[in-house]
Amino acid sequence: MTVQGERTRAELWNLLAERPGQNKRQLLAGLRLRGLSVESAREVNRTLYRSSNLFVHDGATPPRWHLTSGSRSAGLSISTTVGPALPRCYRGREPRAWQLEALIEWRARGRCGVVEAVTGTGKTAVGVLAAAAALDAGEKVLVLVPGRELLDQWYEVLRRDLRNTRVGRVGDGHRDSFDHYPILVAVVHSAARRQMLTWGTPGLLVADEVHRYGAPSFALALEPEFDARLGLTATYERSDDGLAEHLDPYFGGMVAGCGYQRGLEDGILAPFRVAFLGVDFTSDERRRHDEYDERAKVLRRRLIEVHGCPEEPFGEFMAHVNRLREGSHGDHWAVRDARGYLNAFSKRRQLLADCRPKQEALSSLTSVLAAAGRGLVFSETKASAEQAAAVLIGSGIRARPFTSGLRRADRKDRLAAFKDGNVRVLTAPRVLDEGVDVPQAEVGVILAGSRSRRQMIQRMGRVIRPKADRRPAAFIVMYVTGTAEDPAQGAHEAFLGDLTHVAEKIDHFDPGTAGSELLGWYYEGRTEVR
Repeated sequence: MTVQGERTRAELWNLLAERPGQNKRQLLAGLRLRGLSVESAREVNRTLYRSSNLFVHDGATPPRWHLTSGSRSAGLSISTTVGPALPRCYRGREPRAWQLEALIEWRARGRCGVVEAVTGTGKTAVGVLAAAAALDAGEKVLVLVPGRELLDQWYEVLRRDLRNTRVGRVGDGHRDSFDHYPILVAVVHSAARRQMLTWGTPGLLVADEVHRYGAPSFALALEPEFDARLGLTATYERSDDGLAEHLDPYFGGMVAGCGYQRGLEDGILAPFRVAFLGVDFTSDERRRHDEYDERAKVLRRRLIEVHGCPEEPFGEFMAHVNRLREGSHGDHWAVRDARGYLNAFSKRRQLLADCRPKQEALSSLTSVLAAAGRGLVFSETKASAEQAAAVLIGSGIRARPFTSGLRRADRKDRLAAFKDGNVRVLTAPRVLDEGVDVPQAEVGVILAGSRSRRQMIQRMGRVIRPKADRRPAAFIVMYVTGTAEDPAQGAHEAFLGDLTHVAEKIDHFDPGTAGSELLGWYYEGRTEVR
């Protein structure tokens, strides 16, 4: 064995002596932090399997490695010349392999970049570790968040994970500053209205849900005074030009992250199954939908061809339409067409969200939700969330709506009741998509399919955290046949592309599928894991 190979084997011994049960990717990250130029996890695997007198695995997928009893007693540990891997002020959990790899690449790129990680894999910890290292170096740290829910969550996490560090807040009634706090958590609206960092002061900006800050008003909070910049998101995409115009120039593009495949390989995401469940409109609903749909299509063409709205991306088209609606340009026909399009678009979307057959299909899923323990039902509107809760309650399921209209204390109470099992299902519109720390759920049901890949990924991330018994999560997407929601019409194309190679199974169920068949599908997944 070469000198490099001997060093690799010895350092693997040290890593497993310090923390048994690591998989190949975690060990690879540990070796790199200790200064070894190991190319891949495959090289780590070769060393482990060739040294069966030293290392043994538990047979899991992926295998978790331990020292053999003989090698533990032999005492092969060697001293390392590499300093401590974690910042001095950090006292959080041991980082995952992908988190360390992301930080290594981010540092190598001059401490600039965006980390994209599937919801539930721990992107917040990447930000906390980067912040801790910056604080150790005497820098100021600003954490940008989109709203007060994340303001509270980041504040609590930083107070918990940073030793002897005072954490300030800006927004939601708080007006702290770097004059008295080395680290601030700020709501983006508030940060965009003031100068946060003095020129010449070294600082790190951590932007959580960074995709949100591609809007021109939010981009004002991305101060050039911060030399170090870290963006965090589950999906680094927008429906407008915000990435190219604001985010990429500021952060410098993406660095290593954690997708579905990596999360499954490392055991930090639960395996999952996906079902697409079709429903048919009633005859009256179909007639109204087709009227709204045709009117929206005609007006969209006119807005593009006559009034100069960009055809793509869709977010830019909608931004232009909304500006035309205001009428400041004095073009009466443009105002009429813009308002007519938005009216037809809104009515079509509401009809898809609130149609009666979806509520009837939800009733057929009550046996699945009852068997699952805890479930989440995602709707498009507050009214459909409340109606869904009523349907489930009528079927004996302890369900509650979770909407933006609730007071903050009531929202906390409902999340606590969901966590301890007093509430079995939460029904919610977009309020649960991001920014809320939701307790573990086993089943997710989408009543209104979104054309946004980001929204679908965020919602799925709410149910694919690992389960205690390692059973797969279940994700059920409802859609109205023959509409923009229908996969046969091209709906969810990007989302399905993400799932094809990582989902345990993707099934399609026709309208009228019996609840017993859906329950059998759910139990099939639970049986296979055993």
